[in-house]
Amino acid sequence: MIKLLSAYIVYSIISFFSANSYATPNSPSIVDNKEVSICVEKYGDNSSECLGTLSDITETKLNTAYREKLYEISHYDYRQWWMGGSKQREAMKDAFIRSQKLWLEYRQDYCKSASTGAEGTKDYGAISLACLINMDIRRIDEIKMIHPDLSDG
Repeated sequence: MIKLLSAYIVYSIISFFSANSYATPNSPSIVDNKEVSICVEKYGDNSSECLGTLSDITETKLNTAYREKLYEISHYDYRQWWMGGSKQREAMKDAFIRSQKLWLEYRQDYCKSASTGAEGTKDYGAISLACLINMDIRRIDEIKMIHPDLSDG
């Protein structure tokens, strides 16, 4: 009985701490971005050019990562796969293209949801852009984790 009670107490303590680790009050927000904040602080109401440049830079990085990975997948020697064939490579390429299209739609909806509270305020554009930039940065990391040759991962 004591063993059972001890196990229950230990389990309860572990559950308490692990559950609370997800609910930290100071967790980062998807609508916070250091570079966006710098633009807004530096240029105030005239920050649109700075913010546009940030947006262009991030979109360029995302598109470059996407194109490079698509090229890598499209030109991968599928014979390196066990019983690999060109159909497998084409399926991987098609899935990657489809995932990017779906991700772009998801990003728009997600950032719309994340920034809705700021609609109608002067900060809405910067808040929405911060979300888009942060999502792009995360997507670039995701794209880099895709490896046609699984031994590269």
